[in-house]
Amino acid sequence: MALQPHSEPEFTVVSTTNNAGSASYSGAFFPGAAGFTIGGGDFTSNVTNNVYNLPPEQPAAFRTILLGDIKLLKEIHMNDESGVVGRRIQRTSARRMYSAKVVGGEPGPMTVAMYQGDDMEEEWRQHITKYESIRHPKVMQLYGLMSTKGLRGVVFHDEMIPFNQFQSRFQHSPLLIAYINSYCNLELREALRYCSSMDIDMDHSIWIRPATGELCVNLVRDTGAVVGFSAKVEVPRMKNVSLDDPHAESAIISAFDEVDYYNALCVLSAHFTAISVSIEILMPLGTIFRLDSPLKASRITDPLGIDTNLDIHLEHDGEVLPGAWIRFDSNRAQYPEFKLSAYTRPKVNHKFWMAQANHIFAKLETTSNFENYVVVHRIEFILKCLPNTCNTREPEGYLFVCPAEEFRLGPDSFQWPYRPAYWSLDPSGTFPLSTEDANMLGFPIIHIETYIDGDSWRDRVYDALWRFQQGKGLNPESQETAINLGYPLYKLAEEVPLTCVEFKPWVYGNRCDLKDTALCQMLGHYL
Repeated sequence: MALQPHSEPEFTVVSTTNNAGSASYSGAFFPGAAGFTIGGGDFTSNVTNNVYNLPPEQPAAFRTILLGDIKLLKEIHMNDESGVVGRRIQRTSARRMYSAKVVGGEPGPMTVAMYQGDDMEEEWRQHITKYESIRHPKVMQLYGLMSTKGLRGVVFHDEMIPFNQFQSRFQHSPLLIAYINSYCNLELREALRYCSSMDIDMDHSIWIRPATGELCVNLVRDTGAVVGFSAKVEVPRMKNVSLDDPHAESAIISAFDEVDYYNALCVLSAHFTAISVSIEILMPLGTIFRLDSPLKASRITDPLGIDTNLDIHLEHDGEVLPGAWIRFDSNRAQYPEFKLSAYTRPKVNHKFWMAQANHIFAKLETTSNFENYVVVHRIEFILKCLPNTCNTREPEGYLFVCPAEEFRLGPDSFQWPYRPAYWSLDPSGTFPLSTEDANMLGFPIIHIETYIDGDSWRDRVYDALWRFQQGKGLNPESQETAINLGYPLYKLAEEVPLTCVEFKPWVYGNRCDLKDTALCQMLGHYL
């Protein structure tokens, strides 16, 4: 985009005849002059009868703003950190956001992004290209541009603040937080659908117009700012209710459907938990376990008996045998990485838990540390072949891997089978080698792992749940909500201790530290 027209002027060459009454010509020696004589000198005539007119100047898409017309009021910070929101690795530019008054602009504050640094020009122009490609009420709307020797800037209509900053005003009320998140989720999806239809690259973040509470998408992703929500939840659109109204909670409780509200709480600040457990553990899906420490947990409920699915990932060049066993020839095999995931339908058991969590806590006489209670929604079994460092001689034999269905012990219960894989010198597999013999012969080591994925929530979420159920005239310590909705009921079970290791939420795949022999032995990772 041309921010300001800077095209080189075209010289217009005109005929020296029949020019009477014509307008001035750009490029003429003395435009508009008549009845004069030029004396002396040699002149070269370059005469043509063609006339070229300049194209009409196009109006600028945005206003040009002078730096002196921008009065910065306050810097906009992300998560109480520096306002540098556009810093990038291997770049030497920074973008800062401000609330500002602009001379000749809107009566109220506007939002200004200022660019500074060696790469500011490139970044500034890239961002302008994004903003000028779309005009939508739920997307930041560009008002004007500013350019000086050491600074670049863009000015947006309206004052805006990051979503986190807006949300922090209502931290006293998890009820309101759940409503805000769900409502903004729907607004964001509408904006993203429109941007997608316009083929806009959506590396975005979420802002709010504080004067109206409206969501506004920034087409530039800001460091530390919210970029999206985890799931779609139906929410009532209460346009005539102010969130600052002391009766706002009551209005939300009255308007929210129970199921929708439980779904809203499910996606509100859920903490993902991943632990590796002993391979001997039988862990049904849809159960609740308590994480007592990073190395100890306990299963506290029976399974719900809900539907489960199996997802099998197995890339191999082996031969599938009758009975669904897979055989690998050690002479030509690409040893497999086998991963089997058992999971519930997309976190459907979460709403079952929300409907009766306070009942379980009352039974356990638990009044705090609710975030230690985890709803299991996925179990993963991983089998890999590791190099045998004790014997590098290439052996001749066969690896056999069992069918996936042998992991299922019941409708919702899964566990490693007695012999999930083994080595054999016999192509029929009739005579399995013991682990010791296979290792001694130099076969790769069979390494297996079991992981449990689940979600937990902080105390304030359960406080919101309690207040919501009371507002609906229900007893939070009973299971009447779940019964009325036809949900399966949780039952406390004799606690089953679990030997485990907690992992960071962003660690996936082979989570075991293969160099930690003691850990592998504790969890039974070697066959």
